[in-house]
Amino acid sequence: MEKLASDTRIREVRPGEGKTFLLTLEDNPFRGAGGGQPGDSGELRGEGFLAEVKDGREEGGEVWLEATCRQGTPRPGLAVEARVDGPRRALLSRHHSGEHLLSRILEDAHPGLAVHKVAVGEESTSVYFTYDGEVDWAMLFSAEDRAREVVASDLPVTIQEYSREEGQKIPRLKVNWDRVHSPTLRVVRIGEDLDVIACSGSHVSSTGEIGEIFITGYHGAPPEWSFTFTVCGRSRERDYGKILRRVLRTVGCEPGQLEKVFERLQGEKGALQKTLDKVRPLVSLPWERHALGEYTLDVAVVAALPPEMATPAVKRHGETFPRGVALVLLPGTADDRVPFVLARGAEVAMDLRRAIKDPELGARGGGAPEWVSGVVRGASVAPWLRALGEAL
Repeated sequence: MEKLASDTRIREVRPGEGKTFLLTLEDNPFRGAGGGQPGDSGELRGEGFLAEVKDGREEGGEVWLEATCRQGTPRPGLAVEARVDGPRRALLSRHHSGEHLLSRILEDAHPGLAVHKVAVGEESTSVYFTYDGEVDWAMLFSAEDRAREVVASDLPVTIQEYSREEGQKIPRLKVNWDRVHSPTLRVVRIGEDLDVIACSGSHVSSTGEIGEIFITGYHGAPPEWSFTFTVCGRSRERDYGKILRRVLRTVGCEPGQLEKVFERLQGEKGALQKTLDKVRPLVSLPWERHALGEYTLDVAVVAALPPEMATPAVKRHGETFPRGVALVLLPGTADDRVPFVLARGAEVAMDLRRAIKDPELGARGGGAPEWVSGVVRGASVAPWLRALGEAL
């Protein structure tokens, strides 16, 4: 059983920002970050003193804790009770052991695949790897199934320390020798030799403790890939199942047909986008001219037109009327937030970003001095005339 609490004393303190300090303990139950796993969290309690431990990192063979003081101030020699957040460590351990298992299964099944980075988390863990081939769900589902078999087998997970010389003789050992700076090597082993890897993180004592491994997604392209997974598979499968049923009800197809329906919709979307690209330069807007000091303001109000469809016409306006300002209002949404596009010609001396900051306009957006876009409260032209006039 790992030690999760101890009576100890603060050894050394470094000031941080505000009430945050870095400190070390004489007898330290906290683990530092390592192997892609964040450090332990918890608290320190002493007479007139309470601090929340957020993380820890190793430095010079010592674990420095990042602590935020809630009461009192840390000082060397202060007696404290150090309490590690046990449930959080256990959850991180389950994720970390699950990562070892999935990584080894994928590397063994697909020659050339190499995991090079992990980010262990409480809700999910990300695994980054290189692979010249294509990654797909069939590949990941197979690894997930195999990992669940190993979890059900409840194989022992052991941790031993070896000298560098001994470590170099261990079969199937995965280790980055450039990262090993101590005279001893900490080796985590799943079963006899299913996975053997040098690692500084915390782990379960048997694979049965890992839980329901569930791969949630993958990203990338050859050769850089990543996938994410959780060890809370039952709850995640329930969530995914509810979402899937809602989607299937909306789409109106059987589960096995959903991928084909989605691919068809993607194809239709691509074809529509190509058509819109051809039509966009031909769009002409119904401009209505207003006086704006020494310049002109041309306004077009077009219901429910996507902003990107109006862009070419606005650009043409600026080229045709260098001393003009163009405003396009696109009402049609369910609320009163109306999309807008505002642009000026090259000879207009005005920073349009100033105009949209007018509080009575109620606009949200941004851009450059000559071109801004966003949403505005309502489709009235009068507030724009006043705001632009004051921005001149």
